[in-house]
Amino acid sequence: EALQSYLSDSEFIAYLNRNGILIKRTDNLTRFCKNNDIPWIKVKREGSAGATPHYYNKVSTTKLQKIRENLRNNNNSLLGRFVLKEKEKEVLKIFDKAEAGTVNRTSISEIVSKNLKVKCNRKFVRKVLDERRKSQLKKKLTKIN
Repeated sequence: EALQSYLSDSEFIAYLNRNGILIKRTDNLTRFCKNNDIPWIKVKREGSAGATPHYYNKVSTTKLQKIRENLRNNNNSLLGRFVLKEKEKEVLKIFDKAEAGTVNRTSISEIVSKNLKVKCNRKFVRKVLDERRKSQLKKKLTKIN
């Protein structure tokens, strides 16, 4: 039948998790698929109890990579929260290694973006450094005129 190429909720989540896309909540799975242009279908349920079952189509590896990249740059996703912690560690590592007066917020954000291959901006760097390294800011950072 047509359902052979489709996966149920739990199978689809396991498929995504195997491919590096972390999803815990199943209640918003159809919204996730709609936002990422993943085909899905509703099937008429048996009986009157419960929700309408949905089945999701497998997607190509290039589509999975695109979704993974979008989730890595989104701070509200599970993958994005994990990357946010990595970015914070990277900012602190770069700042701690820097000599006095050799770096600024923009240069740190560019290095983090290049190293982790995710978006990073000077405002994020400022927030992290103000929280963690406030006493060393005047000594190590240079100002751009």
